[in-house]
Amino acid sequence: LSLFIFGKIVESLVGRWQMLVIYLFSGIIGNLFSLAFLNDNISLGASGAIFGLLGAIVAMMLISKKFTQKMMLQIIIATLIMAVISLFMNNVNIIAHLGGLFAGGLIVYIGYFYKTFKKGFHILIIVTSVLIIGLLVRIFLIEDVNIYNKIIQKQMNEGHFSEAKHMIRETVKKDYANDETYYLSGFVIAAKNSKAEAIAEWERGLRIFPNSSLLNYQMAIANRSLGDNKSAKKFIKKVLEVDPQNKNAINLKKELDD
Repeated sequence: LSLFIFGKIVESLVGRWQMLVIYLFSGIIGNLFSLAFLNDNISLGASGAIFGLLGAIVAMMLISKKFTQKMMLQIIIATLIMAVISLFMNNVNIIAHLGGLFAGGLIVYIGYFYKTFKKGFHILIIVTSVLIIGLLVRIFLIEDVNIYNKIIQKQMNEGHFSEAKHMIRETVKKDYANDETYYLSGFVIAAKNSKAEAIAEWERGLRIFPNSSLLNYQMAIANRSLGDNKSAKKFIKKVLEVDPQNKNAINLKKELDD
């Protein structure tokens, strides 16, 4: 509905091809902002591009300094609908919305200055280029985060162990699993099944990621709880080989040595 209302307004003002350019540009910039500042969750949708159309309308109104009552009514109704829907939806990507809104206004001013103010046009092109390069640099320099593990952990924290188990299965199936996935999987299994099966899951993870300090440390903890200090020491030794500064492992080694 928002796309229909905002899209028809923008199309009537600048034409269909210009509207498509505004829509795509806003969607791309909105998604770049999302990738740069919201990298711990999955996000999809066209709302950033739709907010770009709204930003374009606002920019056109500011440039023209005139607007009809019908246009204002349509914008107000559509904005209220979007706001109400957002209140009843979880995980709304506000960053993509704001990025798209900004991009929609930006590209309209780029087009306007191209025809009326060449110096302003060149300044905006430079600003836009720097912005895009800056966002890309941030995206590629950001520490890699396994989003799926974040979702699994969130489900576990909320007590949704069946959902967490399903997510783990899908993560492994799609080959996105890492050592943390098996670490979390062990706790899900412990909660739903048994401690022995959890240990078997951590061992399975270690066969795939033998140098994982996380899994080796967890196996040390598990074996210590079973009274098998000899095995616990073996796993702690491996942790310290991989991560000599691991404080938890150093403390556990001291306890086991004592």
